[in-house]
Amino acid sequence: MGKSVPLWIFTVVVAGATLFVLLSFSGTAENNQAVSEPGDAGREIAATVGSHHLYASDVAATRAGEDAVDLWVHDQLLACAAEEAGLENPAMSRFVQERARQLYLRDLMLEHVISSVAAPDSEEVLSYMQSNPELFLVERHYFQIIAADSSIAESLHVRLGWGQNFQITAQNSSLGQKAAIGGDLGFIAGGEMLVHGLPMEVALLDGLSEVIPSNLGYHIFKVSETRELTDSIRVIRSAAEALYKLTE
Repeated sequence: MGKSVPLWIFTVVVAGATLFVLLSFSGTAENNQAVSEPGDAGREIAATVGSHHLYASDVAATRAGEDAVDLWVHDQLLACAAEEAGLENPAMSRFVQERARQLYLRDLMLEHVISSVAAPDSEEVLSYMQSNPELFLVERHYFQIIAADSSIAESLHVRLGWGQNFQITAQNSSLGQKAAIGGDLGFIAGGEMLVHGLPMEVALLDGLSEVIPSNLGYHIFKVSETRELTDSIRVIRSAAEALYKLTE
């Protein structure tokens, strides 16, 4: 069996390799105090590495942190060293540059669209709740089992369909955080389940659900009873979020 390398030795080796790369770059680095150069329309330069400049206006526009200039100098030194060593793939560099621009513009567009949608007012929210009473004016007592894969979930579902106790099954087999208490999620309005990304089948559930896949695993839900809404503030908040998503 090979011996493990202590973390401090690994750290020293990495730091030494980085220093070697930085020293191998033939250019120079300079951290300026907003120097103005007439050759570039008087733009203030915050830092320079070789022929590359970081402008103070760009740092301000991106609202970067206080260490942004130092990080830029460090990264630009490494980039220049890689370029001098012939490591750059021009096609890959063009792709990365275009992809970064795509993502930047995509985020701007999404932010613009979302900000243009007005949040619903209280009257709209209450009207929405009253028009969907089964989702927002009734609370269901939910229990949940989460399984790692579909075959396990389907096997559990069959046994539950035969009458096996849901809470005991949850205690023995569920991966959910509430497994120790039988998968008991408490009383929740169906609309809240919709807000959390679950389908309408779960929101309006009565009895045992089918197996519901999600990014957390495979869910089986059970509703044991219902009651009129008690925690109105919490549910109003969920209704407002659901209505807002509909208007996006």
